[in-house]
Amino acid sequence: MRQFRSLPPTSVNLLSMLIQSKVRLPRYPSKDIDHKRELKDTNEKEFFLEIVKDISNELDLKSLSAKIVANVGCMLDADKVSLFLVEGKSSGKPALVSKIFDLHAGTSIFPSCSGDIRVTWGQGVIGHVAETGDTVNLKDAMKDPRYNDELGRITGYQAETLLCMPIKNADNEIVGVAQALNKNREEEFTKDDEKALLEVVHDLFTEQTSVDHVVVKIMQRAQSLLKCERCSLLLKDKDSNSENAFDKIFDLACPLKNGHSGCSSDRDNSLKVTSKIAELVLLTGETINITDASQDPRIEHEDETVKGIRTRSVLCKPVRNRHFQIIGVAQVVNRIDGLPFDDHDDLLFEAFAIFCGLGINNCQLYEQVSVAAARQAVALEVLSYHASVPQEEVIKLRDQRLPEVFELKLQDFTFNDFSLDNDEMMMASIRMFNDLGLIKKFRIDHETLCRWLLTVRKNYRNVAYHNWRHAFNVCQVMFAILTQCQCRCNLSDNETLALLVACLCHDLDHRGTNNAFQQKSSSALSQLYGTSATLEHHHFNHAIMILNSGGTNLFGNLGSEDFSEVTKLLKHAILATDLSLHIQLRAKFFAMVESGQRIYDDRESKEIFRSILMTACDIAAITKPWDVQRKVSDLVITEFFDQGDKEKNELNIQPQACMDREKRDEVANLQLAWIDGICLPLYKALVKMDMCFQPMLDGLLENRSRWERLDAERLSQHAILETGV
Repeated sequence: MRQFRSLPPTSVNLLSMLIQSKVRLPRYPSKDIDHKRELKDTNEKEFFLEIVKDISNELDLKSLSAKIVANVGCMLDADKVSLFLVEGKSSGKPALVSKIFDLHAGTSIFPSCSGDIRVTWGQGVIGHVAETGDTVNLKDAMKDPRYNDELGRITGYQAETLLCMPIKNADNEIVGVAQALNKNREEEFTKDDEKALLEVVHDLFTEQTSVDHVVVKIMQRAQSLLKCERCSLLLKDKDSNSENAFDKIFDLACPLKNGHSGCSSDRDNSLKVTSKIAELVLLTGETINITDASQDPRIEHEDETVKGIRTRSVLCKPVRNRHFQIIGVAQVVNRIDGLPFDDHDDLLFEAFAIFCGLGINNCQLYEQVSVAAARQAVALEVLSYHASVPQEEVIKLRDQRLPEVFELKLQDFTFNDFSLDNDEMMMASIRMFNDLGLIKKFRIDHETLCRWLLTVRKNYRNVAYHNWRHAFNVCQVMFAILTQCQCRCNLSDNETLALLVACLCHDLDHRGTNNAFQQKSSSALSQLYGTSATLEHHHFNHAIMILNSGGTNLFGNLGSEDFSEVTKLLKHAILATDLSLHIQLRAKFFAMVESGQRIYDDRESKEIFRSILMTACDIAAITKPWDVQRKVSDLVITEFFDQGDKEKNELNIQPQACMDREKRDEVANLQLAWIDGICLPLYKALVKMDMCFQPMLDGLLENRSRWERLDAERLSQHAILETGV
């Protein structure tokens, strides 16, 4: 320990020295545990009361689990208790992870806080129990071949007796394992210990999906512990009125029949006797403890005569949810020994009221999630049905003759965006996949490709510009670049496939409004995807939905690694069409081009280049012949003005100039700003990188001169109007 002599004798350094010298720290049981063990032997009711008091006010999941496990250790007289939960089952690689590990009775030390301990599925006693679902009770753990002493060697702890049991949920699935080590004062764990542990783990992890089951279970425990004739729970009606304050009533009566309590939900039972008490508690939120019901005017004594029931004492408490809102009333009637309910009963029933509220709240949340999941499943099913296409359309497209690429002029940078009708665009899309070698390379089924293309087209909305024709035209420009420029040689087949699919899917389900509008209007899309690239995330998710629908999985024959890579590339490409992202990236691209850096040398450079390609194709209409460019401009302006109208009329805000219908005469000037700010720097950089982009730059410059002349004419007309000359 020489190396530590220069350090101050703090607790941390002392602990470090002890660890280095392998000195084991003694563990002393707390007075709290000693007190509980004494009560366990002398007064079972007080023992359970102490346990309830210990855990009823603890709402932190890990702390609550630790307290429950510690109290289980006390119940079993075990020296150590551990809790392991199953993780990774959905991925096919299940393991057991310690949530509460090596918790010694009487301590609050959590060794697992420095890192969860993982136990391999099927290995050791814990792994065996998880795999088989069997309970293991060992008199001498060290002699059992299943026992793994690795943890013992790490911790220096030797296991002698061991009790290990699976934890199952309501669907009888194993969700965890509970383990108790080294029985105190006895040689081995008994069948009673097995039963006690089974009851705890069963209550913790089952019956969480039904309010009725949870309520009945809590009531049974309350009635048994408080030893009362009747236990009732009345749930508040959300639309309550003075005549009917409660929506659901649970009534557990005693004496027991064949060892089981009878539970009734009949509104016309003996609860009428104490109904005024329950309604008063619901109204005030205060506990009512009536020690002599015969002297209380709020008790309906007439109903007692009719029903043959005599109410002696009543304890009634509000039940609250996690927001401290009253959701019902819990009530116990008549202690079996004839005495009134005392302070201990009050405290114990308070704890059970808390449990009841939390249990009901959790079940209601589960039910809400289940309903939401069901609604989502139905919505997806309906959407899938309406988004799909009839088989007749698929067969018709499949059987058509495929025109040659030169017939369609798909390789031309001057391609006319309005030259093909809907059916011809379908055939042209197939031709592009075919001529890039993607159908053969990825073994894409021809009918699947036809169905996918038709489905993609159907999932574009009938908006002025961001529709199926725009998506096809973006894809055509990408095809022209990939076939005419050198960059194709530096792109992998996976990248080529992802880029082509991304072009066709990059505006799926576009609503004719931009990302800013989604944020301003707090649309469902902005709430779902956030404010960063809202629409682009939606377009990608919509593309994945189509790919996952029946008969449209274009990537169905890809291996798992290729599938994963292409999906990531697809997402990256679609998100790249967010113009704000392009503005962030373009400085890096311009710098790469200026420095003469090869853009294919590293992963980051290729990612930037693919993003730049997507933008270059997305806005390529600005480079097309003037008649095409002018027509596209009119469509864009129509869509922009529609959004501007919505902003004025629905959101009561002033739109940007480009979206303000009252400033339509400024279109030429706005186009010049668009060209000079975004388009011209981009296509100049592309030409500097590869001269094959020159036709696009030439088209852009020609269109700029046209817009400049139109803007000059506008200014001239304004001058005439102002001067009269």
